Amino acid sequence: MKAWLVVGMLIIVGLIWWYEWSRLEREYKKEKAAVAILLCLAMLLGVILMVNPDLPGPTQAVDRLFRPFGKMLEK
Repeated sequence: MKAWLVVGMLIIVGLIWWYEWSRLEREYKKEKAAVAILLCLAMLLGVILMVNPDLPGPTQAVDRLFRPFGKMLEK
């Protein structure tokens, strides 16, 4: 079941890539690289969250990181 979700996500990302890539001109190499990198990162994050949906969110990670500093400031 999850494999079909990944395949569907690949198709959607491919369509987004095709649409954005065709709109950018040949001179815009940095912009094309940025589009490719961001789409790859989004795809990677999407697959990771499909495989393991119980991962903590970014707000929980920030809370864990800064909780000791908050305790130091309260004292």
